[in-house]
Amino acid sequence: MPIDNTRRKFIKATGVGILGGLAGCTRGGDGSSGGGSTGDGSGNSSTGGDSDNLAIPLSEYDSADIEWQQFEGDQINIGAVQHPWVDAIKPAIPVFEELTGIDVKWNILPEQQFRTKRQTDVSTGAGQFDVFFMDQVVNQFREEGWIQPLDPYFNDGSLYDEGWYKPDDLFEASRWQAHGGGYSDNWTGLPITVEVQTQFYRKDLYEKHGLEVAETWAQHRENAKVIHENESDIVGTAGRGQKGYGMNIYILNTLLRQKGTKLWTEFPNDSGLDSQGVIEAADWYSKLLQDYGPEGASSQTWSDVQATMAEGRTGHIVADANMFWGGLTNDESNVADTVRIAKVPKPEGGELNPNAFNWQISTSKNAKNSEQAFLFMLWATSQPTDLWMHTESSGVFSVRQSIWENDDYRSKVGEDYAQISLESLQVAAPDPFDRKYPEWGQRYSEELQRAIAGQKSAEDAMKKAATVAEDIYSG
Repeated sequence: MPIDNTRRKFIKATGVGILGGLAGCTRGGDGSSGGGSTGDGSGNSSTGGDSDNLAIPLSEYDSADIEWQQFEGDQINIGAVQHPWVDAIKPAIPVFEELTGIDVKWNILPEQQFRTKRQTDVSTGAGQFDVFFMDQVVNQFREEGWIQPLDPYFNDGSLYDEGWYKPDDLFEASRWQAHGGGYSDNWTGLPITVEVQTQFYRKDLYEKHGLEVAETWAQHRENAKVIHENESDIVGTAGRGQKGYGMNIYILNTLLRQKGTKLWTEFPNDSGLDSQGVIEAADWYSKLLQDYGPEGASSQTWSDVQATMAEGRTGHIVADANMFWGGLTNDESNVADTVRIAKVPKPEGGELNPNAFNWQISTSKNAKNSEQAFLFMLWATSQPTDLWMHTESSGVFSVRQSIWENDDYRSKVGEDYAQISLESLQVAAPDPFDRKYPEWGQRYSEELQRAIAGQKSAEDAMKKAATVAEDIYSG
């Protein structure tokens, strides 16, 4: 059952604007639009702090059986996307510098610029970045030998203390993606943020039309129909239609997976994209947006969907909880007092498997200071640091279950957002990113966009997508 939003503490704590959810949540593919939070981009080292005035007491790290000071005097370079995670952790960087004696230098760029610079850095062997943001290209980078597995550092007693770090506190979906989405037995990095799909709806419209919150996709469509046909200036629903492997297929993949269908039924020979389950899912999603979505639905990005909802121009949407909730409940939102959050619908007889996405931080094979980088990754994702980021700073995207269960965090963001997100994260099933996913995923998304635009049938679109995906691997 959905839980009511009874207060708006969330935005007061996070400062997220209407379009200021998680920056970079478009997550790739041509046609995606970058989000943006502030980042100075200066590359300057963080300002050191008086140990008596640190954001987090150093005593929080005393119980770790780790030789924190073994690289005193060294420096690490971090390559980062302009992202709220950077904003949330930066005030605590003097804690790491005081704890380890390692200076931190930031290199912060807009998402697409960062991707280009990151690939140049690793493919040329320059090794400028000791730590860098990593996303869907993880298995491409892994198979090219560009990123370094972290397992040797986990096995080094001077660098890692399992009892203190508590890796099992990380959501299973986050650990899975940090192992290459199931394609690697080794740690490819450590997760830093997670997004999970949920459902947002207008309580006032639901009450006005006597609607129940949708538990199935059939109910979701029916609710959209009622609102669309009975409200003059409000469409029934909105959804990502724009091409891009972080756009339309990010939503569609949840639906097909919940129907019991999977991509790559026989990797790498049979993509499964032309299976009946995928075709049915694509047809359902395309017709939902055609029948009850806004004009130009096939070109809507995640930010367009958020704006449509925040401006009160749609009845409900399915989108990422922590990317959207702040923008829908802040003082700039027209629906702040009436928007509610619930779990994503599921097919009749299907299981709840919302999509989820994690950013992680990794190190390259040619990085000059990978051991120092590992200490930073460990510190940044540890319980003490993560708890401070989410209770005292602006974090709303923890990969640790204990944070979502923490009373202070739940008081900050509200029980509704916390509980729905937690329950969804516990059963999330992220997309697997094989090494050529950015290539075939982009083409898959282009075909889905054509179906949403009515340029071809969902069956023709998915058959073409299957051919393209399989040709990419056989070529």
